[in-house]
Formats: sequence, C-alpha cells, structure tokens
Amino acid sequence: MSTAQDSIGVVVLEPNKQLLDRICASAHKVWGQNEVLPRQTGRELALAAKNLNVGLVVVRASFQRSSQLVQSTLLDMYGAGTQMIILQDTPFRVSESTWATVAGLHFLSDKANDEQLTDLLTIALVRHCMPQFNKLI
Repeated sequence: MSTAQDSIGVVVLEPNKQLLDRICASAHKVWGQNEVLPRQTGRELALAAKNLNVGLVVVRASFQRSSQLVQSTLLDMYGAGTQMIILQDTPFRVSESTWATVAGLHFLSDKANDEQLTDLLTIALVRHCMPQFNKLI
C-alpha cells in the first residue's frame, strides 16, 4: 500500500451499523486496520473521493442507486481506477453462489459468507497492487 497521507485502501459505504462493522472487520483482516475508512453517507463518500486516493469501495447495490451524488461519485472513482465490491441485495444477482469480477467491478451476493468476502477482498488487494489485472483483456 502507498505510504502517502492522501491514500486509503478501502472505503465502506454502508449505513447499517451491524453490516458496516462486519464488512470493516473483514477488510481490516486483509487490507490492514489503518487502510479501512468506514463511510455512511454519499456526502462523506464524495469528500473521501475528492481528497483521497481510494483503492476499493464496498457498497450495497440498492444503496449504490440511492442518490445521484452516490452514483456520480462512484462512477468518477471507478474512472480514476478505484475497484468496487458491489454487495448484491437486489432480486437479480449476477451469482448466488460465488462472486463475479469484470475489470475492477466485483459482484458478491449479500447471502455470501465472511470467508467469501475475505477471499474477494484478498483478490481486490492483489489487483490493487498489480493494476494491470483490472483491465479488460
């Protein structure tokens, strides 16, 4: 990870305290405690995106679509190279049993267990350290 003061590994966008704590605990194990920045509002996400170089954002699919600010901020962050883990809590999931990854976008069912989340966070860390893996081939 970068040692620059303006970088952070993981930003978690989640208003539910229990789910936020669970995601952050998994992210701390993989990315390191000082690399996880929990955020609960679109405004805080926009502020983080403006001032920090973010490696990964974890967001629920339904929350991602909740506001224009969240949508545009996530789009800008993705364009700048930030990976996204989208926890799918909507009726139409990419996969019920495993995750799917396309060019830095990772889709994980909300029914996934902590081990699957940890595995996906590990893959995202490897891709963060080796960004050439985030490109479409």
